[in-house]
Amino acid sequence: MSTEDRIKTLQAQIEVLQAKQAELNKQLVQAEVERWQGRIDDIELQIHLGAMETNDRLRELLDQLRRRWMDAKAQIEGTTSAAGETADQVRASLQTAYKDIRQALLDTKNKITS
Repeated sequence: MSTEDRIKTLQAQIEVLQAKQAELNKQLVQAEVERWQGRIDDIELQIHLGAMETNDRLRELLDQLRRRWMDAKAQIEGTTSAAGETADQVRASLQTAYKDIRQALLDTKNKITS
């Protein structure tokens, strides 16, 4: 085999290797894209589950707020004496329920942004 024949053989092998390398690089990029798609899907699922958890928590807190409001309304309608004291109790109870809802929303926001 002459030197020229060896050079041509080596050039052909180099071309084959370059084609294989290009194919491997393409597969590597595709795998990276798929990995990122999996990460995005995971985040989307976590957000969805977090939203469900938050909705459940907020629904429960809202129900508590409504019950406290109904209790307060019944107390106010049922009493004429000590109205000031009852109003203070009602206000404190409703403020606590409102703060609980607000804190739940802030907790959810912090979970999403962290």
